[in-house]
Amino acid sequence: MMFTLEEIKREIGGKPIYRTKETVFAAFVNVTGVSTDTRTIEEGNIFFALRGERFNGNEYTQTAVDNGACAVVVDNAEYIPDGAVGIVVSDTTKALGLLAAYYRFKLGAKVIAVTGSVGKTTTRTIIADVLRTGLRVHSTKANNNNEIGMSKTILSAPEDTEILVVEMGMRGLGEISLLTNIARPDIAVITNVGYSHIGRLGSRDAILRAKMEIADGLTDGGILIVNGDDPDLFEYARKILPINNLIAAVSAADKPVELCPECINAYDVAMTDEGTDFKVRITRLGQQIDLGGPVSIRMFGKAGVRNVLFALLCAHISGLARTEDSLEKIKEVITSGEAMDGRGAVTLTGKYMIINDAYNASPESMENAFLNFSMRSKGRRQVLALGGMLELGDYAAELHEMTGRECAKYGFDKIFVTGDNADDFIRGAHSVDADLDITRCRDSKEVSANLSEYLNDGDAVLFKASHSFGFETLAEDFIAKGDM
Repeated sequence: MMFTLEEIKREIGGKPIYRTKETVFAAFVNVTGVSTDTRTIEEGNIFFALRGERFNGNEYTQTAVDNGACAVVVDNAEYIPDGAVGIVVSDTTKALGLLAAYYRFKLGAKVIAVTGSVGKTTTRTIIADVLRTGLRVHSTKANNNNEIGMSKTILSAPEDTEILVVEMGMRGLGEISLLTNIARPDIAVITNVGYSHIGRLGSRDAILRAKMEIADGLTDGGILIVNGDDPDLFEYARKILPINNLIAAVSAADKPVELCPECINAYDVAMTDEGTDFKVRITRLGQQIDLGGPVSIRMFGKAGVRNVLFALLCAHISGLARTEDSLEKIKEVITSGEAMDGRGAVTLTGKYMIINDAYNASPESMENAFLNFSMRSKGRRQVLALGGMLELGDYAAELHEMTGRECAKYGFDKIFVTGDNADDFIRGAHSVDADLDITRCRDSKEVSANLSEYLNDGDAVLFKASHSFGFETLAEDFIAKGDM
């Protein structure tokens, strides 16, 4: 049993309607789980009929009941099937969030929430993997980081969960505030503040304020961990964080962040052929704790180092990483970690090395991708397939030009680029290296055709673009071609 129907009714503020003869019995129905999808519903689940721009979950309530739902939550009583039990609310999505907020405390697990312009999914994954070395962890799957996805993540947590790790995405002001007040994190993490969604929010300062909303829902005594290498973020967080919360920072610099009561930093950082090695220390109120080392990661650059530092600090706060045995288990997990498909996954085919980093793109993630591709594909012809970075608004031309300048520093062998701001990218790249070999393509289809004609056996290809360009599919196509 997960809930009683009476509990759910109370927490979501709904009106119960019994279209069954067993009204007295119906009021004490035991609910085994929560579902929003009739294809995966299980016996005894309660079905939330969500609405969206292109769907109306109310239309599937009969199917839900036929497939084993013990009750349905709808926004219109007319959709409650004959013989079924229903709860009517004004907004089923909001009701799902209210139930998730209730279960978060009923569960009794500690909650860690992660947001940021770049790297939140990677950081959330590393945190969860590291904590699993000693604790029972439930975490966001795939990209379920909006109000519905995060609520479903919380509601799917097993009753013995000790740590719940959730990801929070956003496209505008107020969205993270909504999410954090559902999850009520004990630890909140902000990986960075970049230019993603600047077209919607208008400035980097507005993005900073939107990300800082994660602190709105921190529990009393909760800890906010920020990227201490971003002075604007650290100073803003230090000024506005409530007095009953604590601030901590991570830094890829050799020394701890000044004026920070708790900081984890990397030192003796060195890039190897396989990635980056570094040692780690935690400084708490002036006292230093050396976590030993080195820690080895299969990523290049400071962004990857910081992602791991977030995980190590979360582990230490959670009671792990305090013994040699625990540290060894954690280091083993970190060293063996592989990039996820679409976020820098490396595939060696019979002909090519393919790096699929095409889930999304921003100036920061582009720069990280260039560095990692340059280091990982040494000794091969280095070919880039690039699309545009979306949601940059009036900053699009300037930021594509800046990204082109950054790309040109690496002297890649060939670049195919498409998108509305391809000319801006090319202008920036050629301002650094006028001889850089770049071909502008009309669309993704032309990128694919040009790549097929250009590539030789042994080449390495990086696919990088905003999601709507469909470059993940391009990468998969060339992985298949590479094994033909």
